[in-house]
Amino acid sequence: MSTQLARFAQDFGRSFRQWRLWMHLGLNDIAKQYRRSFLGPVWITLNTGIFIVAFGLVGAQLFNTDVNAYLAYFATGYIFFTFFSSLISDGCSAFTGAESYLKQGSVPKLTFVMRVIVRALVLLAHNAVIIVAALLWMGSLGGVKLGWLLLGLFACILAAFFVVGILATLAARFRDIPMMVASALQVLFFLTPVMWRPEQLTERAKWLVVLNPLAIFLDLVRKPLLGEATSMQTLVSAAIVIAVLAGIFIPLFVVARRRIVYWL
Repeated sequence: MSTQLARFAQDFGRSFRQWRLWMHLGLNDIAKQYRRSFLGPVWITLNTGIFIVAFGLVGAQLFNTDVNAYLAYFATGYIFFTFFSSLISDGCSAFTGAESYLKQGSVPKLTFVMRVIVRALVLLAHNAVIIVAALLWMGSLGGVKLGWLLLGLFACILAAFFVVGILATLAARFRDIPMMVASALQVLFFLTPVMWRPEQLTERAKWLVVLNPLAIFLDLVRKPLLGEATSMQTLVSAAIVIAVLAGIFIPLFVVARRRIVYWL
């Protein structure tokens, strides 16, 4: 077991030393997706922006709230939920999608975990323009709590590393995992306060937010953008979730690391 832990640490170190590789792979994935298109990755921003404006106008009427405030709330929620869901869904194919690399050379496996994270961060950067526009429209861009926002993003990326690693390993062995994850994300979209606010729930129903990891990490990045400091409860909850994910990922990857290539 100690040998496997040492090899895990070696894989971890080699992956981060080869940062140019996973940066190139992640950026190349985006470039290939929009190659030969007229606007390229700008389509990402256009599609998301049109949906946010269209639903934001209707949602403000449905929830009887100010349109400007709701657009900013919904834009931040939807864009970051899209970021989380892309990490989770793409994480399932992190190893299966890198089959040719893993079978032909000695590439650190965690390189492909980082590849997924880079790709999701690039998509987030494109959609961040919409958040800036919504905050400008609301007149609250100057109220962003940048320090809390950076802390929240760091926590999200750290959690994403473990989540992608877990799902990539399980999906390499069990090919039903991507379908299960896709179904779960459809349900979680409605159970996470993307369109609605937690205050609209009854006291009993608020446990949907307290026990929902996606709601916790959404709160970490949404509140600073809307000019609020992150609560201690959210920080503690996020730390617990990250610790649990690390406790699952490390032993799972240590045990499965040698078998991943044979499962592909």
